[in-house]
Amino acid sequence: MKLKILLFLGTLPSLINSFFIGAATSSYQIEGHNSGINIWDEFTFEHNLHPVKNASNHFLQYEEDIKLLHEMGSKHYRFSISWSRIMPFYWNDIDPNAIQFYHNIIDECLSYNITPYITLYHWDLPHYLNTESINGWLDEEIVYYFKEYSILMFEEYSDKVKHWMTINEPLTTSRQGYGMDCSFAPYKCSLENQFLSAHYQLLAHAHVGYYYLNHYEGEIGLVMNTNWFEPKNEESIENSHLLMDENLGWFLEPLLTGMYPSTLEKYTQSFSFHEQIILMNSFTFLGINHYTSYYIDENKIISVDPNWITTKANWLFNVPFGAFKVFNYINERYTDTTPIYITECGMPQINKGLMDIERVNYLSGYLSEIMRTENKNIRGFFVWSLLDNFEWARGYNESFGIIDVDYENNYKRSPKLSYYWLQQLNKFILHEQ
Repeated sequence: MKLKILLFLGTLPSLINSFFIGAATSSYQIEGHNSGINIWDEFTFEHNLHPVKNASNHFLQYEEDIKLLHEMGSKHYRFSISWSRIMPFYWNDIDPNAIQFYHNIIDECLSYNITPYITLYHWDLPHYLNTESINGWLDEEIVYYFKEYSILMFEEYSDKVKHWMTINEPLTTSRQGYGMDCSFAPYKCSLENQFLSAHYQLLAHAHVGYYYLNHYEGEIGLVMNTNWFEPKNEESIENSHLLMDENLGWFLEPLLTGMYPSTLEKYTQSFSFHEQIILMNSFTFLGINHYTSYYIDENKIISVDPNWITTKANWLFNVPFGAFKVFNYINERYTDTTPIYITECGMPQINKGLMDIERVNYLSGYLSEIMRTENKNIRGFFVWSLLDNFEWARGYNESFGIIDVDYENNYKRSPKLSYYWLQQLNKFILHEQ
């Protein structure tokens, strides 16, 4: 299918020599056929939500999926390893079949010259680490468990994998799983738990990242997520900065300075000198997930523009200028030298089907704005997501994939319009490079 690329051709060359477009997934959302139990299995059962079952059947169809990624022209694939697949029933009781499964995925990627980017933790904490004795991300011991699990993964795969991401969206885990926006597993919510779980996730990342950089050659980073909060007027600029502190700064400032933002001091505990050292020496890049934006006014009221294009997700609006603003903000306020990967960006279509013109419009707008940002350290863009998948508490009600999965017809894969659009865009980028 030939598609004309009506997209920022005048500004693209500013990043084109180092920029790529890949795709992202996470293990629990696509694999299926899980043998162990994790906190999301428990959560969906306890709250009578749709269970994951066999997700997108990637466990059996990974060869087809990676071939489709290759045919899209992508050379970069971000996916996660399931901790609860590697150790399904007990701590350190390792399933050799699980180890081999991820070898198979990595080898399949490499056979197509696709570079794997592996996330070590994407929310699927094993159930035996969410008990009265080991209380998940509220327990200091979780730092040890995560480090030991990560070392095992490095030992197993580091000869093939040189790009690692420790934890995906600690903000979401802390705020929605443990905090005041209580709607996710493990549903242990209080203001105290919100900040304690964030603290231990940061320390877990720090210990793992520091270990990796002192024992292996490659790159590693933490994946953070943030919306953009656009001030409605000059009087609301301070509130915009405050909300950015509560979203991005909460996790980014400890990496850069060893300290939390001063605006969060009354909620957070300080890091020791040793912890500060390992935090600031635990990463080589920043992973940023960005989806949408909001307005904030002088009274701290969040709103949206009624003219913004809506999506299937009630929290996600098509706001391209926010992508420009958020990456300029990082460049100006935090760092203008650290490499950045946009590790997730995408939207769920309102009407299910293959002609996802609204997703093409979304991606075109966001990529155009990203290309004209002053931040020249952006290395690549991973669209979320390669496949329609299990969308956590929303079950299968939101389709983020650029490839349709027919759950009623043997999980048949059908590329959407956005897939072919990205295929043509990848051809253009590779030609220019």
